[in-house]
Amino acid sequence: MEKPLKKENLSIIEKLPRKQVFIYGIGASPSFMMAGIFTLMYINFFWNFLGLNQTLFIIGQVIYATINAINDPITGNISDRTNIDKWGSRRLIYIKWCGPIWAILYFFMWFPWSYTDQIVIFIHFILSICIFDTLLSIVIGLYMSLMAEMTDSIEMRNKLYFIFNLSQIFAAVPVFLAQPLFKNSLQAFQILNGIIAIISIILYLIAVRILKERPELRIEEDYNLLQVMKDVLKSRAFLTRTGYLFFNVIARSMGLSFLFAFLFILGTGPIVPMLFMIIIMGLGYISQVIYMKVAKKWGMRKTIFILKCALIIVNLICFALILNTDSPPIIWICISISSMFSGFLVFDFTLLTLAIDEDEIKHGSRRESIFQGVSSLIFKPAESIGPIIATSVLLIFGFLRDAPSQSAEAIIGIKILLFLAPSVMHAISLIFIYFFPYHGESLNKLHTDLLNLHSKKKENYDRGIYYEYKSKKK
Repeated sequence: MEKPLKKENLSIIEKLPRKQVFIYGIGASPSFMMAGIFTLMYINFFWNFLGLNQTLFIIGQVIYATINAINDPITGNISDRTNIDKWGSRRLIYIKWCGPIWAILYFFMWFPWSYTDQIVIFIHFILSICIFDTLLSIVIGLYMSLMAEMTDSIEMRNKLYFIFNLSQIFAAVPVFLAQPLFKNSLQAFQILNGIIAIISIILYLIAVRILKERPELRIEEDYNLLQVMKDVLKSRAFLTRTGYLFFNVIARSMGLSFLFAFLFILGTGPIVPMLFMIIIMGLGYISQVIYMKVAKKWGMRKTIFILKCALIIVNLICFALILNTDSPPIIWICISISSMFSGFLVFDFTLLTLAIDEDEIKHGSRRESIFQGVSSLIFKPAESIGPIIATSVLLIFGFLRDAPSQSAEAIIGIKILLFLAPSVMHAISLIFIYFFPYHGESLNKLHTDLLNLHSKKKENYDRGIYYEYKSKKK
């Protein structure tokens, strides 16, 4: 049986001011607003509304998967090697400039270049999603890397990541409005995105003025991208966490992006899309709290394994229940029960930070962004694999795009997409989390070694050794 961390191992080198914690959460809101609406609407906009050909859609997703994968390690490596003396930071400087640019380009992507020319629609599709994801990778990736530098406490990291996710409550308001506004009027949807772009720029500028990076963890070393990627790929903790996340991402990418299809079995009415997202997100947050509380007793690995097994069983039962019924109340009840077991994502980044901690103990410096980047290199293609599988399932069962109704066979395909297909991916992910190495005593030892290393770094930094080291390199 796994043991929780001992009390003495839950301390942090520096206590985070409440202002820092609060702003960290608020500063994540723009990313969730733009990424949330993108995830919810981009397949609806290009595939369903503009009618992008399925073959071109799949080609586009393959290109997207490639760009999506390679941009993260490149931008992560650039960030990790940024000259702090020249630019003042490794993370915040990129968020300061790329965040506003991302917001502006996000606004313009929702203006159709053509309604009939498949090649023009395809080019619009490719450029929009690839540019969007590259800027997303820079901003969100470095924002999450910043979190790993802010605290050494595993429990505090979970709380910060929970607050990071909790900012979706603020971000959820425009996300809830996106589908109804789009269905009512493209112009209204575009105005909403203009407002989001303005709010995002303001919040990013506030965040970069208040958030700080801790100097004692910055030890600059000369290493090339290939060498550090080799170091990353030697980590069992990294490989098992990333494999686990790969199949989680496939499952998630079959979710909100296909709300336009789920609406055919959820009932009619303008509040149905908002109610669906409120249930998914609201109960998802409650589930995250449950996962965090249970993890204090069982540890992260055991908590994920047991509660995710429960999620799979619940989903299979729900699929069997709704397969031969079209009753919206039963479907809503099944969605609600399933959402209560979906909180495992609260540990997604914390699992990666353990691999980062392991690397710091071995090599002496923290390389959060390159770990985040190489992780994305592996799992980001899953964001394209999920939609390819999902759209193919819908078409195989006869789904009609931008149609007012669907056949009985298409409804079965929608139900498979809602409960059965994600469960298969979650089941595969459990294989990887079972082999994740840091739990129980091994986790205690890792954290103790990390705190000892950080104490030595802080002591050297206070004695001016760090600055002496840098001046010699110059």
